[in-house]
Amino acid sequence: MKTKFLIICIIISNYTFAQSELDKVVNGSCDCITASTSAIVDYDSYIELIMECVSPLIVQNSKELARELGISDDDELTSIELIGSQVGEKLVIECPRFTELTFQLLGDDPQMMDEVIEKIQENEEDNLLIEEGTILSISKEIPCVIILKNAQNETMNYYWIESININERFISDPGSLKGKKANIVYYLGEIYNPKIGEYQTRKILSELTVE
Repeated sequence: MKTKFLIICIIISNYTFAQSELDKVVNGSCDCITASTSAIVDYDSYIELIMECVSPLIVQNSKELARELGISDDDELTSIELIGSQVGEKLVIECPRFTELTFQLLGDDPQMMDEVIEKIQENEEDNLLIEEGTILSISKEIPCVIILKNAQNETMNYYWIESININERFISDPGSLKGKKANIVYYLGEIYNPKIGEYQTRKILSELTVE
């Protein structure tokens, strides 16, 4: 029960935004979770996946994460729990496979689902985020997705689903944005995925400025 409570706390705690060492651990965990072929059919298998993909990276990088996140490491166990909370919060926002599994496993608990959704929604338009980098591509699908590579060489996806203040030529010919350096302002919003019959949290483009 204690383990279950800690994992739930990981999911519903206040979200802390991008930091380099945190990104490293989150991205590695997400890659492992996404690549896993394990059948996640119940809570126990869900915990096993977290222990396999997330816990080792947290332990290996605990000192760097604690220093970066301003967490005291006097008590190692408490420090790791606090770090795990922040890693879990970022995973549930940014890793589609982890989000899908979390919602799938918590779907039978309406109260817990409401709390998870509420925490995600707290990070939407009132908390605009900024990223800069080079635009790699723009899809011709609906919804349109802009793929950007940032200074840390990370590839980020942004959904262009609402009107933004941008030069008209880029609206009529969005492909001309490819290869340009840009500043992107975005927020975390929900997009309905009819393939799984659920909403998924994604980075929604709010502003785009070409350098």
